[in-house]
Amino acid sequence: MTGAACVLCDRGRGLDAGDPGWLLRTDRWGVSMHPAMPVPGWVAVQTMRHTEGLAGLNRSEAAELGLLLSRVSEAVTRVTGSQRVYTYSLGEGCPHTHILLGPPSAGLRGTAFISALLGRDQTLANQATAERTAIELAGALSSQH
Repeated sequence: MTGAACVLCDRGRGLDAGDPGWLLRTDRWGVSMHPAMPVPGWVAVQTMRHTEGLAGLNRSEAAELGLLLSRVSEAVTRVTGSQRVYTYSLGEGCPHTHILLGPPSAGLRGTAFISALLGRDQTLANQATAERTAIELAGALSSQH
Protein backbone atom coordinates (compact mmCIF):
# COMPACT_ATOMS: atom_id res chain seq x y z
CA MET A 1 0.00 0.00 0.00
CA THR A 2 1.19 3.50 -0.72
CA GLY A 3 0.46 6.69 1.13
CA ALA A 4 -1.75 7.73 -1.81
CA ALA A 5 -4.19 4.90 -0.99
CA CYS A 6 -4.19 5.26 2.80
CA VAL A 7 -7.01 6.78 4.85
CA LEU A 8 -4.62 7.97 7.58
CA CYS A 9 -2.30 9.55 5.02
CA ASP A 10 -5.36 11.37 3.66
CA ARG A 11 -6.17 12.38 7.23
CA GLY A 12 -2.60 13.64 7.64
CA ARG A 13 -2.93 15.83 4.55
CA GLY A 14 -5.98 17.55 5.97
CA LEU A 15 -8.67 16.55 8.38
CA ASP A 16 -12.32 16.57 7.32
CA ALA A 17 -14.09 19.90 7.73
CA GLY A 18 -16.31 18.42 10.48
CA ASP A 19 -13.34 17.16 12.48
CA PRO A 20 -12.10 19.33 15.35
CA GLY A 21 -8.60 18.99 13.93
CA TRP A 22 -5.23 18.09 15.28
CA LEU A 23 -4.89 18.19 19.03
CA LEU A 24 -1.14 18.20 18.55
CA ARG A 25 1.00 17.92 15.45
CA THR A 26 4.74 17.71 14.92
CA ASP A 27 6.71 17.09 11.75
CA ARG A 28 6.59 13.34 12.49
CA TRP A 29 3.43 12.67 14.51
CA GLY A 30 -0.16 13.86 14.73
CA VAL A 31 -2.68 13.45 17.55
CA SER A 32 -6.38 13.68 16.78
CA MET A 33 -9.70 12.37 18.04
CA HIS A 34 -10.22 8.64 17.53
CA PRO A 35 -10.94 8.55 13.79
CA ALA A 36 -13.43 5.67 13.78
CA MET A 37 -15.73 6.55 16.66
CA PRO A 38 -16.21 9.60 18.92
CA VAL A 39 -15.37 8.05 22.29
CA PRO A 40 -14.65 10.79 24.85
CA GLY A 41 -10.95 10.95 25.68
CA TRP A 42 -9.89 8.52 22.95
CA VAL A 43 -7.25 9.78 20.53
CA ALA A 44 -5.14 8.49 17.68
CA VAL A 45 -1.39 9.10 17.51
CA GLN A 46 -0.28 8.57 13.92
CA THR A 47 2.82 9.01 11.84
CA MET A 48 2.63 11.89 9.38
CA ARG A 49 4.37 9.88 6.68
CA HIS A 50 3.15 6.49 5.57
CA THR A 51 4.65 3.72 7.69
CA GLU A 52 3.14 0.32 8.37
CA GLY A 53 4.19 -0.49 11.91
CA LEU A 54 6.77 0.39 14.52
CA ALA A 55 9.50 -1.47 12.62
CA GLY A 56 9.08 1.04 9.79
CA LEU A 57 9.81 4.10 11.93
CA ASN A 58 12.96 6.06 11.27
CA ARG A 59 15.19 7.07 14.19
CA SER A 60 13.59 10.51 14.59
CA GLU A 61 10.05 9.09 14.67
CA ALA A 62 11.07 6.39 17.13
CA ALA A 63 12.89 8.86 19.38
CA GLU A 64 9.85 11.14 19.55
CA LEU A 65 7.24 8.42 20.10
CA GLY A 66 7.93 7.49 23.72
CA LEU A 67 7.87 11.07 24.96
CA LEU A 68 4.79 11.82 22.88
CA LEU A 69 2.84 8.84 24.25
CA SER A 70 3.77 9.83 27.79
CA ARG A 71 2.70 13.41 27.16
CA VAL A 72 -0.63 12.40 25.60
CA SER A 73 -1.31 9.86 28.37
CA GLU A 74 -0.68 12.51 31.01
CA ALA A 75 -3.06 14.92 29.27
CA VAL A 76 -5.77 12.23 28.97
CA THR A 77 -5.38 11.40 32.67
CA ARG A 78 -5.59 15.04 33.68
CA VAL A 79 -8.55 15.96 31.44
CA THR A 80 -10.67 12.83 31.98
CA GLY A 81 -9.72 12.11 35.59
CA SER A 82 -9.22 8.46 34.68
CA GLN A 83 -6.66 6.49 36.65
CA ARG A 84 -6.00 4.28 33.62
CA VAL A 85 -5.15 5.08 30.03
CA TYR A 86 -5.34 2.14 27.65
CA THR A 87 -3.21 1.92 24.51
CA TYR A 88 -3.38 -0.40 21.55
CA SER A 89 -2.14 -0.66 18.00
CA LEU A 90 -3.23 -3.40 15.67
CA GLY A 91 -2.80 -2.11 12.13
CA GLU A 92 -5.13 -4.75 10.69
CA GLY A 93 -7.96 -2.53 9.47
CA CYS A 94 -5.68 0.34 8.49
CA PRO A 95 -2.05 -0.51 7.77
CA HIS A 96 -0.59 2.84 8.79
CA THR A 97 1.31 3.28 12.05
CA HIS A 98 -1.15 4.56 14.61
CA ILE A 99 -1.63 4.04 18.31
CA LEU A 100 -5.01 4.55 19.93
CA LEU A 101 -5.23 5.56 23.55
CA GLY A 102 -7.80 6.71 26.04
CA PRO A 103 -9.62 5.96 29.26
CA PRO A 104 -12.02 3.11 29.97
CA SER A 105 -15.64 4.24 30.20
CA ALA A 106 -19.29 3.16 30.28
CA GLY A 107 -18.59 1.09 33.39
CA LEU A 108 -16.40 -1.28 31.36
CA ARG A 109 -12.79 -2.11 32.12
CA GLY A 110 -10.03 -4.22 30.65
CA THR A 111 -10.94 -6.69 27.92
CA ALA A 112 -14.66 -5.89 28.19
CA PHE A 113 -13.97 -2.26 27.33
CA ILE A 114 -11.46 -3.03 24.56
CA SER A 115 -13.86 -5.58 23.04
CA ALA A 116 -16.63 -2.97 23.02
CA LEU A 117 -14.29 -0.38 21.50
CA LEU A 118 -12.99 -2.74 18.82
CA GLY A 119 -16.57 -3.83 18.12
CA ARG A 120 -17.54 -0.17 17.69
CA ASP A 121 -20.20 -0.43 20.36
CA GLN A 122 -22.13 2.81 19.93
CA THR A 123 -22.92 3.01 23.65
CA LEU A 124 -19.31 4.22 24.05
CA ALA A 125 -19.77 7.05 21.53
CA ASN A 126 -20.79 10.59 22.39
CA GLN A 127 -19.91 13.14 19.70
CA ALA A 128 -20.52 16.29 21.76
CA THR A 129 -18.59 15.07 24.80
CA ALA A 130 -15.78 13.67 22.64
CA GLU A 131 -15.39 17.04 20.90
CA ARG A 132 -15.40 18.98 24.19
CA THR A 133 -12.86 16.55 25.62
CA ALA A 134 -10.71 16.91 22.48
CA ILE A 135 -10.68 20.70 22.91
CA GLU A 136 -9.60 20.29 26.53
CA LEU A 137 -6.93 17.79 25.51
CA ALA A 138 -5.57 20.19 22.88
CA GLY A 139 -5.31 22.86 25.59
CA ALA A 140 -3.63 20.47 28.03
CA LEU A 141 -1.14 19.34 25.38
CA SER A 142 -0.25 22.90 24.40
CA SER A 143 0.23 23.92 28.04
CA GLN A 144 2.73 21.10 28.63
CA HIS A 145 5.33 22.98 26.59
